[in-house]
Amino acid sequence: MRVVNIAPRRRLRVSVTLSPPPKAGIAGAEYEGENLLIDKEIARRCEIVVGTDLTEEDVNQLVLASESYRAKERAVWLLSRQDYSEKALYQKLCKTYTKKASAFAVSQMLKKGYINDERFAKRLISSCVAKNMSERQISGKLFQNGISAEVSNSLLKENENISKTELCRALELIRSKYINKIGDENSRKKTFNALLRRGFSVEDIKNALSLATNFDCFEEENCE
Repeated sequence: MRVVNIAPRRRLRVSVTLSPPPKAGIAGAEYEGENLLIDKEIARRCEIVVGTDLTEEDVNQLVLASESYRAKERAVWLLSRQDYSEKALYQKLCKTYTKKASAFAVSQMLKKGYINDERFAKRLISSCVAKNMSERQISGKLFQNGISAEVSNSLLKENENISKTELCRALELIRSKYINKIGDENSRKKTFNALLRRGFSVEDIKNALSLATNFDCFEEENCE
């Protein structure tokens, strides 16, 4: 195949016309009719100009390079908006890009230090503790983000705020969110179910609800 025309397009793309046209359905390829849309920077780096001869494998590699470059740029943009674990970022990218391109982008973020699972986990734990989540619920969120059980357990033990008992966290949660919703049996049942969904044990929830009417139990020293 020979490059017979290159034309600029929006979003820093170029439309590459090949003769004969490339096959349809190349994984990760963007098409404009029969033409390939390639990232402008990748076309420059690969020295794609009118008259360049390309094999089918060359075209596949060009498409992969272009898509990987775009996936990397997307990863940087995503990380500028919020923190991600390695697994979460990969899954997010895979919604738009191929697995190969997504894996490449994630590897580049790891290499540059833009993502770090331990750092991510510590921030997530601190955020969850501040919301008085149960340890079970925190562990579940860590698991959902691809944090191993070994790392999860280790960091939970290290976090000084985790030393608060589950009972105290359930009690503080009732104080902050449900204190006006335990005045009758039906409301207490709804509060009970809400805390159960958050991962607190039946025993801790019952004790917390029982103590919730005693305002002395809300003093900080009772939850150290």
